[in-house]
Amino acid sequence: MDEQRLTRKTKRESFLLESIDLLRIVIIIVVLVYVVPIFGVRPETVSGRSMLPTLQDGERGLVNIFSTLIFGIHRFDVVAVVEPESGDQWVKRVIGLPGESVAYHNGMLYINGEMVEESFLNDEYITSTGRTRATFTSDMAEIVLGDNEYFLVGDNRPDSKDSRYRGPFQRSDIIGKHFYAFYPNFRIVTNDD
Repeated sequence: MDEQRLTRKTKRESFLLESIDLLRIVIIIVVLVYVVPIFGVRPETVSGRSMLPTLQDGERGLVNIFSTLIFGIHRFDVVAVVEPESGDQWVKRVIGLPGESVAYHNGMLYINGEMVEESFLNDEYITSTGRTRATFTSDMAEIVLGDNEYFLVGDNRPDSKDSRYRGPFQRSDIIGKHFYAFYPNFRIVTNDD
C-alpha cells in the first residue's frame, strides 16, 4: 500500500516537473518570437543604393528597438522606418528632429537657420559619383517639422527616396535605430558613421 502511494506521488512529481519544463520552453519561445522583436532587436535587410557607401544593397543586420524606446532618436542616427503608403521598410538617417526647420542650400544642411556639418558623408564616394558636396544634395526649401515628425534622408542623396520627396516621417513610423550588420561582414553602424 505504501509502495503504491509512493509510486503515485513519484508519478505526480514527475508529471509536475515535466509540465514546468514544458511551460519554461513555451515562455522562452513566446519571448523569442514576440517580445524580442517588439522590444529588443529586429532583423533588417538593406534594399537599394540609398545608403551607399555606409550600407550596401543586400546587407543584413539587426536594428535596436530597445535603444530607440529608452534613449530616443537623435540627429544622424541610422534608423529603420516603415514608409506608410507602401508599407516598405527603409533604412535612412535622421537629419531633422521635431519642431526644427530643415533646409539644404549649395549642398549644406541648415537646421533652424544654422549650418550643420554632415561629417558622415564620404567625400571619396561623392567624388566617385562625379559630383561635389555642393551638388550631391539638391537644394531644398525650408520645411518646419511638427511634433513627432522626423526628417530622414539616405546617405546617397542622388539615389534616395526619402523625406525630401515624401515629407517627414512620424515617430510611430520609426522601428529602431543603429544597424548591427552581420552579413556579409560584421560591423556596427551608428550616428557617427
